[in-house]
Amino acid sequence: MKKEDVIKKVKRLILWWMNQRQNKLVDELTDTMSINPFLLPFIVEYHSLSSLSELFNLVIASHLITGHNTGFGKLIDEKVLPEVFGSTKLSKKFRAENEPFIDSCFDEIDHIIKKPNGKIELLSLKAGRWTIQLTMAVQLNYAFKEIVTKYPKLFESINVGVFYGTADRLTDKYDILRGINRGAVHKVTDLQGKVHVHVGADFWSWINNGEAQTQEWILAGILEALKESNIQKINKDLLSSFEVAVSKKLNIDSNKKINKKDWFNLLEKINGTVSE
Repeated sequence: MKKEDVIKKVKRLILWWMNQRQNKLVDELTDTMSINPFLLPFIVEYHSLSSLSELFNLVIASHLITGHNTGFGKLIDEKVLPEVFGSTKLSKKFRAENEPFIDSCFDEIDHIIKKPNGKIELLSLKAGRWTIQLTMAVQLNYAFKEIVTKYPKLFESINVGVFYGTADRLTDKYDILRGINRGAVHKVTDLQGKVHVHVGADFWSWINNGEAQTQEWILAGILEALKESNIQKINKDLLSSFEVAVSKKLNIDSNKKINKKDWFNLLEKINGTVSE
């Protein structure tokens, strides 16, 4: 994919995605927030906050950023890879209609990548270094082994793509899924010849057939979308409204100073009380 096409398509998708994220504020979906009442006093002290308003701003920002991270991962998986780079997403519908992908061993395969030379590669997409833990790494190794054993002619290789970070900062779980034991011995099969891991800049280059600057083009598209969107001005009032909605939900004045009684009031608002 050429530079101009990548930037243009990424820009369009980012503008769409930002609109989706704004709906989070417009609809004031405070019911999705999970507030830990026991952690709030620590947050105030740790971050040197002086009012409930400052506390709510931090809690709301944390809540929204979690959603941003999850939403951006879905954007890459469901929109950017298929619509910009032409991958085939292994959706539920696609798997049901295309043998042998209905097989459970393909549960962790997210995309089919067709290279210019006609070879087919499989992709399991991950966000970052902490995306997989030990149990999942072992399960991935088992699933990849089953695919390699049952469908050896279906594909050239299985690739695990991590779209941000660097290879030297990955945890050992990315070795274990390939069947490499570097410390404790796990019951995994050596699949190094068939399973590869691509991280950060290498991943974006791999997905775009060796174009080394692909990650820069992705970022350029994002920046162009932000420049056009004016999202900062629009969201200023929306964030204030979101704070008011949270305050109403907890039935407290967010502008007041914090005192000891507030912590117990918040505890009851969030956790309830025992009925006698």
